[in-house]
Amino acid sequence: MSGDVVAAAEHGLAPRPADDDIPDSSAVSKAGNKSEDNKGVTATPSADLLIRLNDDPALGFCVYAARPYRRGERLFEERTALEATHDAHKEGVRNVYERYCQQSVERRRALHGSFPHLAWANGVDAQEAADARTLVGSLLTATSKGLKIDNRLTAADHMRMRPDWGRPAEETTGHVSGIVSSPKPAIRAKAALYGLFKKPLPPQDVLSAEDEAEKKARAETLEWFSRYAFRLKPEASFNKPGGNYQAAVYLLTDLINHRCSGFQNCRVSADVGTIAVLALRDIAAGEEVTINYSKDVKDFQCKGECCVKK
Repeated sequence: MSGDVVAAAEHGLAPRPADDDIPDSSAVSKAGNKSEDNKGVTATPSADLLIRLNDDPALGFCVYAARPYRRGERLFEERTALEATHDAHKEGVRNVYERYCQQSVERRRALHGSFPHLAWANGVDAQEAADARTLVGSLLTATSKGLKIDNRLTAADHMRMRPDWGRPAEETTGHVSGIVSSPKPAIRAKAALYGLFKKPLPPQDVLSAEDEAEKKARAETLEWFSRYAFRLKPEASFNKPGGNYQAAVYLLTDLINHRCSGFQNCRVSADVGTIAVLALRDIAAGEEVTINYSKDVKDFQCKGECCVKK
């Protein structure tokens, strides 16, 4: 890389998990949007950042600078929303579901607000999850408490990002959009115990309906984490294993879209329990905030102006 472009891996982050079981298009929902979408974005005068649904909903949520930022300026810093072990090999330890189940009700609700897929995966009511979209800035650190976010996401925007959006209930894979209550405490408790005592799931032929629901939630939660998590270097994780197996998600940083090397305007810097987003160059008001995911081209399809043919 050249100039001021700094890879995320040099600041406590390694490339996002690259899983052979996730298709190439798995990160499209966060893989950036076309440059034309940057035009005409007007935020509340006193705001620092603006969040909205991309003009192309298939590209998910996006973050814009609501005011100018200078090169080197820190846009914000926030605390880790969820960290888990995520071995690069499918056969290794991947305990995100157990870690998710062990979180407080408040933390899970905040996660649902930033990640509609996670809410859907765990049977959370669509409206309940959409109401939590206002918590996207709830983990900002003390140094960023004054940050003003113009959150333009509507409940309809949030629901549109659920995998079952627009599908009849009978066509969903065990999830009924809008009417399913939160996972039963017994399921969450059982999942936590599996994680603590490393018990295997019961054999397929003896799974109860409750076990089937847990199995589905576990698989979908893992898929979500594989898609959105940043892989951490050992020195930037709570759990400092011998290998590079920890990964984490963040409520606000994860909403920032990707641009290929040389096209992004920000970089991330991770430490134990926190991540900061800093400007690589001057950023104009109304410009989309972007970072480089440091993923191999095979991991997802970039939809930014850096890759889309004119």
